[in-house]
Amino acid sequence: MTTITVAVPSFSRPNELRELIESVLGADELPDELLICEDRSPLRDEIAAVVDSYREAFAATACRLSYVENEQNLGYDGNIRNLFQQASSDYVLILGDDDVIYANAIAESRRFIDAHPGIAFISRTYSRFSASPRDIINTTWLRGEDCVVDPSNSTPNLVFRLCGFVGGLIVKRDWANDKATTRYDGSLYYQFYLACLAYYETGIGYIFASIVGGRAGNPPLFGSAEHEKDVHIPGSYRPKGRAKMWAGLLRIAADVDALGHAGLYHSMRNEIAGRQSFHIFEMMPVQGRKATLELFCELRRLRLTHKLLPWLLTTFICVFGSYAGLGFALFRKLQFSIEGGIGVKM
Repeated sequence: MTTITVAVPSFSRPNELRELIESVLGADELPDELLICEDRSPLRDEIAAVVDSYREAFAATACRLSYVENEQNLGYDGNIRNLFQQASSDYVLILGDDDVIYANAIAESRRFIDAHPGIAFISRTYSRFSASPRDIINTTWLRGEDCVVDPSNSTPNLVFRLCGFVGGLIVKRDWANDKATTRYDGSLYYQFYLACLAYYETGIGYIFASIVGGRAGNPPLFGSAEHEKDVHIPGSYRPKGRAKMWAGLLRIAADVDALGHAGLYHSMRNEIAGRQSFHIFEMMPVQGRKATLELFCELRRLRLTHKLLPWLLTTFICVFGSYAGLGFALFRKLQFSIEGGIGVKM
């Protein structure tokens, strides 16, 4: 039988980690291993205490509880890579340390893997929740059924949409270890590198059922590793940090293009300057006009303002200030209502 490790890159979120562990124990079908790699955070002792409190519960199941404390802070990308190196199963299902899995997650994952044994990278539908995993805000889906996404049935810009949120991504362990590189450490998008390779090699699997929940509103904690602290500040996304992330995406796309898959870089430029620009600008009203203009300048420096949307959104925020957040929220509410009502992805 296919074995699955639920793998968690952990950093300073002991309370959320407890909820995550509870969700694993509450699954209809348990994974073969729950692996937690703690990345030398200030709350290491608290995280270790949470893990230790569940050892007896896991000992009564067939799921192995593995806990690793990194000797040095690897950062987001390095710890994602570390998960594949430390896992003992055939496949690794990644969960952010403030995510949860739903009861159907492992059963759905095994079913899809058994039906598509050659697929190295699998995406999924996921939901966003607020204070409680039961308080679902919206569910994000890209296809209306299980499928395999590859160059024969899609355009390359879809790759980022399939992997931008890391929770619930499933990757074949040996394949990921063969592709391991430190080249993109600090990009905060190591999963995009793997997804790009998989898209052209085996295709990317897609599970239509929502199998994980991601917590909305938690501040990012990037910025502690050496290759992150120059631009990332724990607690928020700053313009220079955002720009570094987009530059990392473009670097990955250019490298994959150089392998003979022309078109990814061009598609990613258009994706960032188009659809993804709405996502990054909707976070800016709370940061103010000055930060919004800084973000626009960073995007322009990266030649990512060739579409109309960054110009319109920058103007919108500069005119309405913090009240622009109401406009973004209204649009999202309308979007989710339409998608849920007619089953068409906007």
